[in-house]
Amino acid sequence: MDFLLYASALIAALSLLLIAIFVVITLKSAKKTMGEVSETLKRVENKIGGITKQSEQLLEKTNHIAQDAELKMQNFDSLSKSAKDFSKTANHMDQSFKQISDKVANPPKKYSELMQQTTAITEVAARMYYGFKREKEKRR
Repeated sequence: MDFLLYASALIAALSLLLIAIFVVITLKSAKKTMGEVSETLKRVENKIGGITKQSEQLLEKTNHIAQDAELKMQNFDSLSKSAKDFSKTANHMDQSFKQISDKVANPPKKYSELMQQTTAITEVAARMYYGFKREKEKRR
């Protein structure tokens, strides 16, 4: 019976030894796997860092474009308001020119006689000037 006891103790020792060997093999495999996972995580972290950096640059460019678009919209609004004001100004000037031309075309009676006299005096002065000018050219 002692033999059986020693044999079972030997079998138990061998079983514990086999379990220890398999645990060591499993731990080595787990360590290797953990190292690979760690490397993969580092690569993923680097790629995510690159993506994050590009995303930040893209967001910065987008913000710049949005600010530029806002500025251009404000300038366009100013231009639109200026165009409206210009239209009003042009209409006002057109009305003013019409009023002036109406006043010149149909002056009051007291100014009508004065304008005729002024026209006659100007015509006489122009004839005299050009007459003297022709005489001067003939003498040369």
